[in-house]
Amino acid sequence: MLIPHRWPGVAREAVLLERPNRFLAICRLGRRTVEAHVPDRGRCLDLLVPGREVALVAASGPLRRTRYTALLARSGGGTWVSLDPAGAPRLVAAALESGALPWRLKAERRELAVGRSRIDLLLQPGDVLCEVKSVGAARDGVALFPDAPTIRGLRHLVLLSRLSRRGRRCAVVLCAQRGDVRAVTADSHIDPAFARGLRRAAAAGVRIGAIRCSAHPAGMKVRGEIPVLL
Repeated sequence: MLIPHRWPGVAREAVLLERPNRFLAICRLGRRTVEAHVPDRGRCLDLLVPGREVALVAASGPLRRTRYTALLARSGGGTWVSLDPAGAPRLVAAALESGALPWRLKAERRELAVGRSRIDLLLQPGDVLCEVKSVGAARDGVALFPDAPTIRGLRHLVLLSRLSRRGRRCAVVLCAQRGDVRAVTADSHIDPAFARGLRRAAAAGVRIGAIRCSAHPAGMKVRGEIPVLL
C-alpha cells in the first residue's frame, strides 16, 4: 500500500546544487534555480551531496519563504531516501495496522506528553509507550542511526528505560526510510552515547524493533520488519 507523503502535490525531480544550512537546499529544477526547505535536520552527508537528484514538491501557504519542499534524495546507489523524519511515526502505525510489524499492537494516540518529553505513539493493548526514530543513513546495506549526535534521542532512551524498570511497557522502533537495507543499528562512531543507551534500554526491558520502508516520489511503502543489530 502506498502511503502518500505529508506534503500534497506532484513531486518533481531536480538536482541539488548546494545546502547552505540544515534547512535549505539550492536546486536546479529544469532551467531554474530554486530554494527548497529540507525537513530533515540531520547531516545527511551521504544523501544531500551536490549533483545528486532530489524530489521536490511545491509548497503551499503564504508564510513559506521557500517555494518547494525536498521530499527525497538519491543515495549513492540510486535508491530514493525520505527526508521527512516527522513522517516516520505514521509509517510505524501503518506497519502495526497491516501486520508488517507483527507485534499485535495498534497505534491509538500520537504525541504523548510524558514528563518534559513527548513520546511519538501510544500502542494498545497494554498502554505501550513507543518512540520512533527515522533512519536515513546507511552503509553496506545496514541502516545507521543517528547521523549526528542526538541529545534528545538519548533523553528518550533514558526516560523509557526508567519507566520500563518501573513496570511500564515501552518500545523503540527504528524506521528505515529507504528500501535498500537489510538491518539497522546504532552508529557508535557518530554517537557512542546513543548506542550505549539503546543497549541499556534493551537490557531494561524496552522492546526494540525496526521496519524498512521504500521511498517513492508518490509516497512510501512499508516493506516489513528488519533486525536491529545491538
